[in-house]
Amino acid sequence: MRIGFAAAASLDAKTADVPVVAVRLSETVSSLLAGGEGIFDVVALDMSLADGSRPGDNVRRIVEAGYPVLIFSVGDRPKDIRDALGAGAAGVSRKSEDIWRTLDLVRKVASGETIDNQDLAVAIDGDRDFVSAHLSDRENEALALYAAGFTRGQIAKRMNVSPNTVGTNIRRIREKYAAAGRAASTKLELHHRAVEDGILPRPGL
Repeated sequence: MRIGFAAAASLDAKTADVPVVAVRLSETVSSLLAGGEGIFDVVALDMSLADGSRPGDNVRRIVEAGYPVLIFSVGDRPKDIRDALGAGAAGVSRKSEDIWRTLDLVRKVASGETIDNQDLAVAIDGDRDFVSAHLSDRENEALALYAAGFTRGQIAKRMNVSPNTVGTNIRRIREKYAAAGRAASTKLELHHRAVEDGILPRPGL
Protein backbone atom coordinates (compact mmCIF):
# COMPACT_ATOMS: atom_id res chain seq x y z
CA MET A 1 0.00 0.00 0.00
CA ARG A 2 1.34 3.42 -0.90
CA ILE A 3 0.34 6.17 1.46
CA GLY A 4 1.02 9.88 1.38
CA PHE A 5 1.42 11.79 4.63
CA ALA A 6 0.66 15.48 4.68
CA ALA A 7 2.31 17.28 7.54
CA ALA A 8 3.33 14.83 9.42
CA ALA A 9 1.09 5.06 -0.61
CA SER A 10 -0.43 2.39 -3.32
CA LEU A 11 -2.21 -0.68 -2.03
CA ASP A 12 -1.68 -3.83 -4.07
CA ALA A 13 -4.34 -5.50 -1.94
CA LYS A 14 -6.66 -4.39 0.83
CA THR A 15 -5.86 -7.00 3.45
CA ALA A 16 -4.52 -6.78 6.98
CA ASP A 17 -1.19 -8.35 6.06
CA VAL A 18 -0.38 -5.94 3.22
CA PRO A 19 2.45 -3.61 4.24
CA VAL A 20 1.73 0.11 4.33
CA VAL A 21 4.48 2.03 2.56
CA ALA A 22 4.85 5.79 3.03
CA VAL A 23 6.00 7.09 -0.33
CA ARG A 24 5.89 10.79 0.47
CA LEU A 25 5.96 12.93 3.62
CA SER A 26 5.14 16.58 3.07
CA GLU A 27 4.49 19.66 5.16
CA THR A 28 1.88 21.08 2.77
CA VAL A 29 -0.72 19.65 0.43
CA SER A 30 0.87 21.46 -2.51
CA SER A 31 4.17 19.66 -2.04
CA LEU A 32 2.38 16.38 -1.38
CA LEU A 33 0.49 16.52 -4.67
CA ALA A 34 3.44 17.74 -6.75
CA GLY A 35 5.02 15.27 -9.13
CA GLY A 36 2.24 13.56 -10.99
CA GLU A 37 -0.98 11.59 -10.56
CA GLY A 38 -1.74 8.18 -9.13
CA ILE A 39 1.05 8.38 -6.59
CA PHE A 40 -0.91 7.12 -3.58
CA ASP A 41 -3.81 4.87 -2.70
CA VAL A 42 -4.69 6.97 0.33
CA VAL A 43 -3.53 10.18 1.98
CA ALA A 44 -3.18 10.52 5.76
CA LEU A 45 -3.79 14.20 6.53
CA ASP A 46 -2.74 15.95 9.70
CA MET A 47 -5.16 18.64 10.87
CA SER A 48 -2.41 21.26 11.29
CA LEU A 49 -0.02 21.85 8.40
CA ALA A 50 3.01 24.11 8.25
CA ASP A 51 1.33 26.69 6.03
CA GLY A 52 -1.65 27.20 8.34
CA SER A 53 -4.10 26.01 5.69
CA ARG A 54 -7.65 24.99 6.55
CA PRO A 55 -8.36 21.22 6.91
CA GLY A 56 -11.52 21.41 4.79
CA ASP A 57 -9.69 23.13 1.95
CA ASN A 58 -6.87 20.59 2.12
CA VAL A 59 -9.23 17.64 2.02
CA ARG A 60 -11.09 19.12 -0.93
CA ARG A 61 -7.85 19.50 -2.92
CA ILE A 62 -6.72 15.96 -2.16
CA VAL A 63 -10.10 14.43 -3.01
CA GLU A 64 -10.23 16.41 -6.27
CA ALA A 65 -6.81 14.95 -7.06
CA GLY A 66 -8.37 11.50 -6.80
CA TYR A 67 -7.21 10.30 -3.40
CA PRO A 68 -9.26 9.16 -0.39
CA VAL A 69 -8.33 10.92 2.85
CA LEU A 70 -7.97 9.73 6.44
CA ILE A 71 -7.71 12.55 8.97
CA PHE A 72 -5.26 12.38 11.87
CA SER A 73 -6.52 14.42 14.80
CA VAL A 74 -6.00 14.90 18.51
CA GLY A 75 -9.78 15.26 18.62
CA ASP A 76 -9.93 18.74 20.17
CA ARG A 77 -11.09 20.63 17.08
CA PRO A 78 -14.61 19.39 16.22
CA LYS A 79 -15.37 22.28 13.85
CA ASP A 80 -12.29 21.53 11.74
CA ILE A 81 -13.15 17.82 11.78
CA ARG A 82 -16.67 18.61 10.57
CA ASP A 83 -15.25 20.80 7.81
CA ALA A 84 -12.85 18.04 6.75
CA LEU A 85 -15.61 15.44 6.71
CA GLY A 86 -17.89 17.77 4.82
CA ALA A 87 -15.16 18.24 2.22
CA GLY A 88 -14.99 14.49 1.64
CA ALA A 89 -12.64 12.93 4.20
CA ALA A 90 -13.56 9.28 4.70
CA GLY A 91 -12.66 8.98 8.36
CA VAL A 92 -10.79 10.11 11.43
CA SER A 93 -7.98 8.44 13.34
CA ARG A 94 -7.08 9.84 16.74
CA LYS A 95 -3.35 10.36 17.25
CA SER A 96 -3.63 8.51 20.55
CA GLU A 97 -4.87 5.32 18.89
CA ASP A 98 -2.78 2.18 18.68
CA ILE A 99 -0.67 2.12 15.50
CA TRP A 100 -2.25 -1.15 14.39
CA ARG A 101 -5.71 0.36 14.67
CA THR A 102 -4.55 3.34 12.60
CA LEU A 103 -3.08 1.10 9.91
CA ASP A 104 -6.34 -0.83 9.78
CA LEU A 105 -8.22 2.44 9.21
CA VAL A 106 -5.75 3.42 6.48
CA ARG A 107 -6.42 0.14 4.67
CA LYS A 108 -10.19 0.53 5.00
CA VAL A 109 -10.18 4.07 3.63
CA ALA A 110 -7.90 2.98 0.76
CA SER A 111 -10.41 0.25 -0.11
CA GLY A 112 -13.23 2.76 -0.36
CA GLU A 113 -14.82 2.42 3.07
CA THR A 114 -16.11 5.30 5.15
CA ILE A 115 -15.14 4.99 8.79
CA ASP A 116 -18.08 4.99 11.18
CA ASN A 117 -16.68 5.74 14.63
CA GLN A 118 -17.42 7.88 17.65
CA ASP A 119 -15.16 10.69 16.48
CA LEU A 120 -17.23 11.04 13.34
CA ALA A 121 -20.49 11.11 15.27
CA VAL A 122 -19.22 13.77 17.65
CA ALA A 123 -17.71 15.80 14.84
CA ILE A 124 -20.93 15.76 12.83
CA ASP A 125 -23.37 16.28 15.69
CA GLY A 126 -21.38 18.38 18.12
CA ASP A 127 -21.03 22.11 17.63
CA ARG A 128 -19.56 24.21 20.41
CA ASP A 129 -19.88 27.22 18.14
CA PHE A 130 -23.64 26.66 18.17
CA VAL A 131 -23.70 27.31 21.91
CA SER A 132 -21.78 30.59 21.78
CA ALA A 133 -23.71 31.79 18.74
CA HIS A 134 -27.26 30.83 19.73
CA LEU A 135 -27.61 30.29 23.48
CA SER A 136 -27.58 33.07 26.04
CA ASP A 137 -25.55 32.67 29.22
CA ARG A 138 -28.74 31.95 31.16
CA GLU A 139 -29.88 29.36 28.62
CA ASN A 140 -26.44 27.77 28.73
CA GLU A 141 -26.64 27.56 32.52
CA ALA A 142 -30.18 26.17 32.45
CA LEU A 143 -29.22 23.56 29.87
CA ALA A 144 -26.20 22.44 31.88
CA LEU A 145 -28.30 21.92 35.00
CA TYR A 146 -31.30 20.38 33.25
CA ALA A 147 -29.17 17.99 31.21
CA ALA A 148 -27.28 17.02 34.36
CA GLY A 149 -30.53 15.79 35.91
CA PHE A 150 -31.81 18.68 38.02
CA THR A 151 -35.54 19.34 38.12
CA ARG A 152 -37.00 22.64 36.99
CA GLY A 153 -37.71 23.55 40.59
CA GLN A 154 -34.11 22.85 41.62
CA ILE A 155 -32.81 24.82 38.67
CA ALA A 156 -35.08 27.75 39.54
CA LYS A 157 -33.65 27.91 43.07
CA ARG A 158 -30.05 27.71 41.82
CA MET A 159 -30.61 30.39 39.20
CA ASN A 160 -32.85 32.51 41.44
CA VAL A 161 -35.67 32.59 38.91
CA SER A 162 -39.16 31.13 38.72
CA PRO A 163 -39.84 27.58 37.47
CA ASN A 164 -41.82 29.17 34.62
CA THR A 165 -38.70 31.07 33.54
CA VAL A 166 -36.72 27.83 33.56
CA GLY A 167 -39.42 26.21 31.46
CA THR A 168 -39.27 29.09 28.99
CA ASN A 169 -35.49 28.75 28.75
CA ILE A 170 -35.73 25.02 28.10
CA ARG A 171 -38.41 25.53 25.45
CA ARG A 172 -36.28 28.13 23.66
CA ILE A 173 -33.24 25.85 23.81
CA ARG A 174 -35.23 23.00 22.24
CA GLU A 175 -36.49 25.33 19.50
CA LYS A 176 -32.98 26.55 18.70
CA TYR A 177 -31.60 23.02 18.45
CA ALA A 178 -34.55 21.95 16.30
CA ALA A 179 -33.98 24.90 13.96
CA ALA A 180 -30.38 23.73 13.57
CA GLY A 181 -31.57 20.25 12.60
CA ARG A 182 -30.46 18.66 15.87
CA ALA A 183 -33.36 16.97 17.66
CA ALA A 184 -33.70 17.83 21.34
CA SER A 185 -37.33 17.08 22.15
CA THR A 186 -36.55 14.87 25.16
CA LYS A 187 -34.41 15.33 28.23
CA LEU A 188 -32.11 12.54 27.05
CA GLU A 189 -31.60 14.26 23.71
CA LEU A 190 -30.80 17.52 25.49
CA HIS A 191 -28.26 15.62 27.56
CA HIS A 192 -26.65 14.31 24.37
CA ARG A 193 -26.49 17.83 22.91
CA ALA A 194 -24.94 19.20 26.10
CA VAL A 195 -22.24 16.52 25.98
CA GLU A 196 -21.62 16.99 22.26
CA ASP A 197 -21.28 20.74 22.64
CA GLY A 198 -18.96 20.62 25.65
CA ILE A 199 -21.47 21.92 28.19
CA LEU A 200 -21.25 18.65 30.11
CA PRO A 201 -18.16 16.39 30.23
CA ARG A 202 -18.18 13.16 28.29
CA PRO A 203 -18.71 10.00 30.36
CA GLY A 204 -15.42 8.63 31.62
CA LEU A 205 -13.58 11.96 31.35
